[in-house]
Amino acid sequence: MHLLIPSNWDESLLSSLSQSRADITLYSALPTSMLGSGGTGPDIPQVTQEQAEEYIKLTHSSGLAFDYLINAPSMNNMEWDEDTHRDLIKHLDWLSNAGVDRVTVAIPYLAELIKRQFPHIKVEISTIAHVNSVARAELFESLGVDSIILHTNINRDFELLRAIRKAVKCELGVLTNSLCLYQCPYEYYHNNTLGHATQHYNPLNGFYMDYCVTRCTLERFRDVSQFIKSRWIRPEDVSPYEEIGINFFKIAGRAMSSEWITNATEAYASGQYPGNLYELLYVPNPKLECPRVGSPPKVYIDNQALEGFLDFFKKQDCASGCARCNYCQKTADKVLRLDRPEADGYTTTLKRFLNDLTTSKMFLAKKY
Repeated sequence: MHLLIPSNWDESLLSSLSQSRADITLYSALPTSMLGSGGTGPDIPQVTQEQAEEYIKLTHSSGLAFDYLINAPSMNNMEWDEDTHRDLIKHLDWLSNAGVDRVTVAIPYLAELIKRQFPHIKVEISTIAHVNSVARAELFESLGVDSIILHTNINRDFELLRAIRKAVKCELGVLTNSLCLYQCPYEYYHNNTLGHATQHYNPLNGFYMDYCVTRCTLERFRDVSQFIKSRWIRPEDVSPYEEIGINFFKIAGRAMSSEWITNATEAYASGQYPGNLYELLYVPNPKLECPRVGSPPKVYIDNQALEGFLDFFKKQDCASGCARCNYCQKTADKVLRLDRPEADGYTTTLKRFLNDLTTSKMFLAKKY
């Protein structure tokens, strides 16, 4: 099994991962750069280029590969500015000299540029690029990319996964543990806010208000079936994807502790995790960006009670049939536990925060 594992730049993480029974590639990014990435926040470790270079060397010494993220979905058209473009090439030169094995991108132009000017670096297409059809997979492969992480919305669409696998020769991967909403309406906006916040030429110097995480968190606690609809993959359910021909499995969570990363890696490498599946799932906590919002309620998802859960999706068309189906709600009723009064209190706090945003109370001394 090939696992793509998040790195928090902790050197002690390398020794534990090097002992894993799985084939490991680590991935991470600087907190800010001229290209940006798909994640930010105060829990993303602050490292310098020099520290990153040393870490990549240690990664290779531990027998592991390194994938560097430059997967912001937009550069705000700055890639066409002559000075910025020159800096772009310098940044890619730095990555080449640092010895990264692979880079993950979301912008098609960057994929083609890197394959043309840095052919020794493998290029991976991020799930942020929304490869969710045969046509998109074929078009990205035509740019010369080496691998594609398919969009999470199709994680349980087995007919489509098989069709994409049959259509392209490049490696395919899936994201295993995202708790993002299924068919999330905030996703495009959220990815753009994160991307711009991690680009050092952004005029707000990384500041952004995470409206999107607050919104989707509110939706999950309002409708607990969303915890089940999210396209996570249990460690026990990896085999059907391997049978299709999925080559690798990505675990989200580079803002998490080394203990958490090691635990998640072991779960997927061993193919089992007794207890609370929620402990393996990753979604940013809105309190990180919104100090007025307290800690979310504790959630328990009985992983052992989910045995056989995936079988339903092998024949179900969720994209067209979700509104007529209550499978996820029934599953939530069976496997999910949380304190309802505590959840209601939490959502009330989230609503107050969103009200301050949408009425502009947070920004203006007086209302219009």
